[in-house]
Amino acid sequence: MTSAPGEGKPDQALAVRRPRRPAAERRRQILAAARSLFAERGFHATTTRDLASAADINDALIYRYFPDKQAILAALMDEAIAVFQALPTLPDQAPLPLDEFLELIGTAFVRATRANLDLVTILVGERQALSGDTRFVEFIDDAATRLGHLIDAETGGQDSAHGYLTARAYFGALVAFVLLQDQLGLNAIRALDATDYIRHLAQLTARGIGSAGTPAFTRDRAARRRRPASGR
Repeated sequence: MTSAPGEGKPDQALAVRRPRRPAAERRRQILAAARSLFAERGFHATTTRDLASAADINDALIYRYFPDKQAILAALMDEAIAVFQALPTLPDQAPLPLDEFLELIGTAFVRATRANLDLVTILVGERQALSGDTRFVEFIDDAATRLGHLIDAETGGQDSAHGYLTARAYFGALVAFVLLQDQLGLNAIRALDATDYIRHLAQLTARGIGSAGTPAFTRDRAARRRRPASGR
């Protein structure tokens, strides 16, 4: 028995039709594709067609969720900021000896950076495309300011810039470790354990300001004040 003309065609059409996905899921797929491609190829070298292909959607559908490619980059920036803002806020006083506390926050920062290396790569590599969006550097500045105040409080520092500069150097060394080891490929030449690196950096930083678990910095300052000036 032959089928009547047109019979079976609706079923065949359903078989090849892509299932309708929720809008939130499609948006997540576009952003996931953008994270990968922007980090690998760069923002300008990635076309909307590349994004659509990687997200397994029609080219035109991208514009239903984002007005342009720049809006996709801005949404990725939102994701990056959310990741780092989710890190615990630094307290006013260290709950541990300073070297141990530095190791604790350094470990959390490096872990978050490594888990989102594609986003960090975009943040670093696409500064021109992200011009005007200073939220990430504002986050680093705020974290360094908070840590700087804590360092000054713990060591009895009188110079308000001392703690901030120390904190900036500490965060900078953490960022450099991840970029050098993971992004630029230094890990293939000399592998370093992140735990060892962070512990050494934390101890070196604390020792440099005389607070590796002891109030040596404060004692040294008091000794200098008691010492008579030469020639008197």
